[in-house]
Amino acid sequence: MEAVSDGHEDPYLLQQLAEAGQGSGLPIFLLTLQHLSFEEYHAASAGPARREWAKVQGRFGDISFVESAGQLRALIGGVFSGRDGAIKRRIARWAASHAEAMGSVGISEVSDPEVVASFFPLHPLTAMVLPELCSRYGQHERTLFSFLASQAPASATSFLTSTRVPPRGPLPSLGLEYVYDYFIESSILGGLSGRQAGRWSEIAIRLRDATGLSAPLTSMAKRIAVLNLIATTGVLRASRALLSLTDPHADMILADLEAAGIVTYRNFTDEFRIWQGSDIDVDHLVQKARARIRHRPLVEVLSATQPLDPVVAARHSAEKDVLRVFKRRYADAAQAVEPLDPFSHYDGEVLLVVDSIHATPSLSEGSSSAKPIVASIPRDVTRLDEAAREVSALRASLKDPLVAQDWVVRRELAERVAQAQTNLDAAAHDTFLADASRWVLLNPSGAKELASGRGSHALSGAADIAYECTPIIANEVLNRSRLTSQGAKARRLLIGAMIDRELEPHLGLEGHGPEVAMYRAFLQRTGIHRPNATGGGEFRLGAPSATDSLAPAWGVLEEHFARAKACRVNVRDLYGALSSSPIGMKEGVIPVFLTAALLACRDEIAIYEHGTIPPLLAPEVSERMVRNPHHFDIKHFANTTGARRGVINALAQRLGVRPAFREYRVANVLGIAAHLVSLFRRLDNFTLRTRSMSPDALAVRAAILDAVEPDELLFDHLPTCLALPVVAADAGHYVEEAAYAERLGSAMEEVNGRHARLEEELLALLLGIATERTRLAVSGLAAALDGEILAPDVRAFVLALKGDAGKNDAEWINT
Repeated sequence: MEAVSDGHEDPYLLQQLAEAGQGSGLPIFLLTLQHLSFEEYHAASAGPARREWAKVQGRFGDISFVESAGQLRALIGGVFSGRDGAIKRRIARWAASHAEAMGSVGISEVSDPEVVASFFPLHPLTAMVLPELCSRYGQHERTLFSFLASQAPASATSFLTSTRVPPRGPLPSLGLEYVYDYFIESSILGGLSGRQAGRWSEIAIRLRDATGLSAPLTSMAKRIAVLNLIATTGVLRASRALLSLTDPHADMILADLEAAGIVTYRNFTDEFRIWQGSDIDVDHLVQKARARIRHRPLVEVLSATQPLDPVVAARHSAEKDVLRVFKRRYADAAQAVEPLDPFSHYDGEVLLVVDSIHATPSLSEGSSSAKPIVASIPRDVTRLDEAAREVSALRASLKDPLVAQDWVVRRELAERVAQAQTNLDAAAHDTFLADASRWVLLNPSGAKELASGRGSHALSGAADIAYECTPIIANEVLNRSRLTSQGAKARRLLIGAMIDRELEPHLGLEGHGPEVAMYRAFLQRTGIHRPNATGGGEFRLGAPSATDSLAPAWGVLEEHFARAKACRVNVRDLYGALSSSPIGMKEGVIPVFLTAALLACRDEIAIYEHGTIPPLLAPEVSERMVRNPHHFDIKHFANTTGARRGVINALAQRLGVRPAFREYRVANVLGIAAHLVSLFRRLDNFTLRTRSMSPDALAVRAAILDAVEPDELLFDHLPTCLALPVVAADAGHYVEEAAYAERLGSAMEEVNGRHARLEEELLALLLGIATERTRLAVSGLAAALDGEILAPDVRAFVLALKGDAGKNDAEWINT
């Protein structure tokens, strides 16, 4: 590839070959064996060339073959061989010593003496590092064998040629410093991309500029550099123990390197790093931050440094066809726990207790939780405490004003923060493992122990207890807390069909859209929408089947409807009751469920929007109720059965209220109440204010003028003002039914006829004063005075008396 990499026609030729193999006809197979992809070969090329080769790369399919590090080490072991028996025995002793040392620091891959002996003259650490280094920064096996067999400076062959084996004492071995020199002096790094070569360049420049270092210090710095380049969170890092295996004077050398500012030591990871140099004492800066954070409560430190994601109760969610999501937060057992908001989108809360007293938290006094609260109480938080305070201290140091001006310190602290955060994540995971902590469900009466099990088993157990009556709704588009835009549109169409086409099969919905799937899963399967018992091919909405999982939720609605007999109930309260324990219905499905219940009970339940009763539950009203349920209230009139039904029928007959009101919700109550109110709206001011009526009429007038609730007016206030007993919502019969209807009817007739009687009284009074028998006679007398009266008020009165002969008595009096 290097031989033809400069050919400008190569990309074009390869693209032409790829295009020729497309379409019909025989395909063209071009098999190439490469150490890197086309694009990676030209990582160091100019932008246009790199883009052209990237296009070529897209024309071909990669079949990767990358041998593992273990396989590459086996290849290394097959490269070298020895014939001298004495040398072999010395190599065996050398290998036994190094294998034991490798095992003592946890590097089990090179703890076998035979394996280590096969690597000689490579140091075991060199054999461990080479495969990863060649894979990450070279061309895999090609770079590896070039290091082992080429004549390049710092290669293994060069080491064997130039190194003399002493007759006695330890055998010389090819250490990590030779690997560093080989990669720096060869042309390997020149082909790396900017991201890959960046760290190499920084380390190489730092070591190049470090003048006055002795050979042992330089070699140790190179070893640290190589380990930094391939370092992971495992044992293969530049730790003090590992570096001590490369030089018997490692402690002294490392101290000198630290003093010279070449390396810095990260005590929380036990690792030395090549240091770029700075005037800021990083360790002192971090130490001061640790001192400030030492006395802060752990729950405060963790809440700021370790945000927690919600967790799903997996088993319960799978069994109940609903996603049960628990929010998580850190807590202190000494603080009272406030219950979760019943309108929260979360189904519960997990408290990760992080104090050292191992006590069980308790709910705040007098509170009850509508949703489950689970506490996880670990056996030991020491490791978590240390890790959290380390992250907090490093982040605080990173925000220091001095650090903002020093990119070297910023980078060092950023790397430390990343590593410390990894340690904190691992500590938090291990601390709150299911078998490392105690799980309890908090109740007002105490705590209930939960079986820990695997994963979220404890949360599923809590959900089983809290949501024992949760309905199973097999439609994930509808059965969720927040609907997608498509799901919201489908729900709107479904509710509109429920209101406008209740009597039609399938609500008149056709096709296979999401609204049809919602209907089948929620309304049809549960029996909420079913054929009318009277026949005729019509359907109706009603309670779900008694055996369906929705039956308990319907029962909760009926309980709140019954409570609405005494006072209004806000629709938001219905949402809270259905989403709380023991139902746990999702907010996305509640509007459909509530609309079905309101339509099924339309003759008893009145809906108030901002205190006003809309005559019809129209789709636009329902849409407003979905968006703002807190703007709506319901009231149960209890008027379709028992005593109230009889009273309504008697009043309708006595007052002459016609069945035209049947089109309205709770038609009979609203019809009669609207009839009474409409009569009073037509009354004149005299009738609305006069006291010259019977006590019944005066009391009825006052009750209707002050009325707010239709049902309270008809069943409470009017009977009371007529000295009759109220009509109780649960009464089976009302003994004063006929008397109530008759007296109310008589009082309304008196009120409506009061103005006519006033006209008669005024006519009689006027005729009596004039000692005349008819209106015409009085008009004649007034006509005789025309032009004789000067006072304006009297003249106007006389003109009114003169009047128009064509008027009747009532019109004449009113003028």
